[in-house]
Amino acid sequence: MSWWRRGLSLVAVDWGTTTLRAVQLGFGPGHPGVINWLNVEPPLGGPPQPGSSDSAGPPRSGLAAGLEQFDCRRGGLVAGTSEVEYCLLNVPEAVWSRGPEELVEAIRWEVGRQLSRPVQDAELGAWPLPVPMGSGANALAVAAPRTMIVETAASLAQGRLECEWVEPAALALVRACRAAAQCDQGEIWGVLDLGYSICRLYLAVEAAPVFARHVRGSGHAWTELIARELRIEYGLAEHYKRKCGIGCGPRGARSLASAVACLDETALPGVLSAVLKGPLTDLVADVEKAFCFVMEQYPRRQAGGLVLVGGGSRMPGLPGFITGLLGVRTIQAAADRVLAIPASHPLSRPDVFSVMAGCVGLALGEHRS
Repeated sequence: MSWWRRGLSLVAVDWGTTTLRAVQLGFGPGHPGVINWLNVEPPLGGPPQPGSSDSAGPPRSGLAAGLEQFDCRRGGLVAGTSEVEYCLLNVPEAVWSRGPEELVEAIRWEVGRQLSRPVQDAELGAWPLPVPMGSGANALAVAAPRTMIVETAASLAQGRLECEWVEPAALALVRACRAAAQCDQGEIWGVLDLGYSICRLYLAVEAAPVFARHVRGSGHAWTELIARELRIEYGLAEHYKRKCGIGCGPRGARSLASAVACLDETALPGVLSAVLKGPLTDLVADVEKAFCFVMEQYPRRQAGGLVLVGGGSRMPGLPGFITGLLGVRTIQAAADRVLAIPASHPLSRPDVFSVMAGCVGLALGEHRS
């Protein structure tokens, strides 16, 4: 395995609402290998309480202990929180020839017209679309709160990591999931990030994100709904969601009344289908609207695959449910054709890779062929 040392990525960090994830890759012949990785998640006992030290993610004081295990001082951050905003722009062709700082200043005014917060408080970035949209939009811009980036970079420093790069989740996830989508060249495909507090969809053409939007629902909201409807503890509801998922049990879908009266694991997929049918149908409707919008902008392109990432993607039966309603092949993200790892490695499992995809995508950005 000495070939890994020919090129090492920075330590790519994804700090979510209730999670801390990091990975470092090694580059050599073939696909990259995993040098080290970290995945910190809260226990299933219940959601973080408002005002607690865990309410905005893992305690910052605990960062150093987790990240010090990496034999590297170079760090990078995936910017994927709910405060990050995306917007489509029409950027004059001559602007792209300017340097990065001039480019940001040139688009700042236009981005500011679309943001929900003052543009002066945001860090900006933008990239050209592979082909301009029918409406004239030719770039996708991203804005992240400057305070969030500064505070998280300071926390990385506690873990002895110097933050060298901040990348939008759209770029990282598309890079990590393109192989899993298995789309023909030119097809419109997407990554659906099912997070704890928000769900966000990124649509892409080839390797470039061309659209991003929030969709209704979140992993936390679904678990709370299960707990409320079945009158069970939050931790047990999360366990049912992850282990049993949705689908028809041996007796088909169950009504909520029968679900409360008799809970057994063979019937739970049907029970949870009844509980979550409304919220999941809303989510798919939002995804469909986004696909329709982008297909209208690119009328000669067809919808390709949809790749699920994030904690919510671990719910059994969800890919099939989305495929059935959306009519687009939907799968969970996987390491196949992305990483060179043995089958025994945890990251070879889709349930692990799907929550680490943002980190992996950021680290892949340092690959030099």
